[in-house]
Amino acid sequence: MTPTPDDIVLDDILSVRDGRLFVEEVAAEELARRFGTPIYVMSENGLRRRVRRYIRAFKERWPEGPVHILPSIKANYSLALRHLLTQEGVGCDTFGLAELFAALQSRVPPELISVNGSSKDRPLVERALQAGARITLDSPREVTLVRDVARELHLRARVRFRLRPRYEDLGQPSDFHDEEVSVRDAAQAYKPGIPTEELLKIGPDAMAAPELDVTGVMVHLGRHSTDLEVWRRMASGVGRLIGELRDAWGGWEPTEIDLGGGFASPRDPTARMTSRGSKRAVGALAPTVEEYAQVLTDGLRGALIHARVATKGKVLEVEPGRGLYADAGLHLTTVRNIKSQTEPVPRTWVEVDTTEMFLLDTLIEKNRWTPIVTEKAATSPVQTADIVGISCGFDVIVPDARLPLVTVGDHIAFLDTGAYQDATAANFNAMPRPGTVLVNGGEAEVIKQAETIEDVFRRDIVPARLQALPPVR
Repeated sequence: MTPTPDDIVLDDILSVRDGRLFVEEVAAEELARRFGTPIYVMSENGLRRRVRRYIRAFKERWPEGPVHILPSIKANYSLALRHLLTQEGVGCDTFGLAELFAALQSRVPPELISVNGSSKDRPLVERALQAGARITLDSPREVTLVRDVARELHLRARVRFRLRPRYEDLGQPSDFHDEEVSVRDAAQAYKPGIPTEELLKIGPDAMAAPELDVTGVMVHLGRHSTDLEVWRRMASGVGRLIGELRDAWGGWEPTEIDLGGGFASPRDPTARMTSRGSKRAVGALAPTVEEYAQVLTDGLRGALIHARVATKGKVLEVEPGRGLYADAGLHLTTVRNIKSQTEPVPRTWVEVDTTEMFLLDTLIEKNRWTPIVTEKAATSPVQTADIVGISCGFDVIVPDARLPLVTVGDHIAFLDTGAYQDATAANFNAMPRPGTVLVNGGEAEVIKQAETIEDVFRRDIVPARLQALPPVR
């Protein structure tokens, strides 16, 4: 079904046709009826377009050397999506043995895998070295561990240092805090990375170690702000620190510079329920991929040149998570019941068959989701209601949502849920987690099965001595 001039195009994935929400060429309520709710939905063509846009944006703005896009597999580790991204020629960032397993299962080229994470253990290091993946070192302890394992396996390990820049000039407020906390201070509370004073001491020995090939550095700020000046200064701080390391280490320069991720998705639901985030204008879009790429490369390039560090030939890498996956997905649910009261406080609740436990950034990052009643997507709102879930908690998924007249059986889509929501979904109240459907044009198929009640209890073991007890009267 081709969109007509009368249709409303929300983005390159979503449109409203004849008053109904469409995902690519499939009506959202058809997906809900065919596959059941709650369910996560991902757009194949949307995800492909997004990763190609990342590749193009950074390659155009970093002609000095190769560019590698390493999407964070933690944002969405559905194997079908990772296979899709492998087809597109990009690598990935992994954290822990399970994510490395997922990357290797999805045929990600090992040389394009960054094994991140703190407190790495021997099994992870062994598997990474056997596969040929690069290890991002997070502490002096890991330098020793990787050297020991590499020596035992008779392999040479490719490693990078994870930095902890000082970020002295990032005084702008972090979106993750209700109170005024600067990005600088919030970033220093984040655990990963080798403290600079320790890194300066261990660097020369690591580079001289016969078991190690120290190829570069990596850093990750996270999504503290959409202010482009924050990202320019972040990249500048990385460049300055590289210059400091070069001076202290007798002229060493990295061949790879990984700037991590933390880029917002366009509609950017993140932290909109904090006091600061709630002041962001409704409908205001986050910076584009191209804008992020411009300020990051400008900031890094300028600082490197000022520090007399060569830029030519340097490999630039980024690790987008939410910025790549989030708006390529949505979450579908069905209205089960509607309740209202007039006193002591007027209130209406639209009860749906999902839960904040399946959209956990409702709690973790204080997201405010964009809800659309799929069958009434073009209908003007006439009521304010809390959209609430089925767990025994408060489970307010979207408070004070402006909605058309909703009836039992309607379906609601929560937009921008393609990153982290499936990955963090929990079994609170013994609720089976939803499955995932992949839409490709006019086709749709299951790429992750929904859990059953039996799946939820599959890990439980009841000792025979407890099963043998007679029932209590």
